[in-house]
Amino acid sequence: MARLSLLLATAGLTIATLGFPTKADALGPVDIEVGARAGLATSPLGPLGFGIGGRGGVSILGLYAGIDVLDYLGATAECESCSSPPGQIVKQSRSALLYGFEAGYNLKVSLVTIRPQLGLGNLRLSSAYGDPTPGPGAISNYFYLEPGVVGLVSLGVLFVGADVGALLLLTGPDSALTVHGQIGVTF
Repeated sequence: MARLSLLLATAGLTIATLGFPTKADALGPVDIEVGARAGLATSPLGPLGFGIGGRGGVSILGLYAGIDVLDYLGATAECESCSSPPGQIVKQSRSALLYGFEAGYNLKVSLVTIRPQLGLGNLRLSSAYGDPTPGPGAISNYFYLEPGVVGLVSLGVLFVGADVGALLLLTGPDSALTVHGQIGVTF
């Protein structure tokens, strides 16, 4: 019985040690993050739909700098701001590709990281309008700023988290609220 207890205890300790690895600081105070993002943008811009993409960045002594690419796959909805004859419904279809840079500062408490950050870059907006289905479209490019906050939980080298931001188009038609989930690895 003692032998079985020792075997089970050793197996449990081994699983716990290998299952929850601690972070290795081989690079010193430098962390490299690579992650996937998925979420939504709600906007008076029209339907941008579900977005999926990725990000990568480097943290040095708490300062974070990275790149971000996100593709909002688009959706079709009734265009409330379009002019049309009475009784006629005009549909709009929109999608967007965002790519740019982000910078922030990591506030760490145990396994949790809170990062206020600012993103900036280009939003490539594809739009089409029509009755009853959208026809040929147009593509417009807008400079964006996206102030927001990221919350990450470290699980060894893995992280999971969420972010929320205000997508502000400085030269464009409007702004949007963005909400995403994240998963990735830290080196």
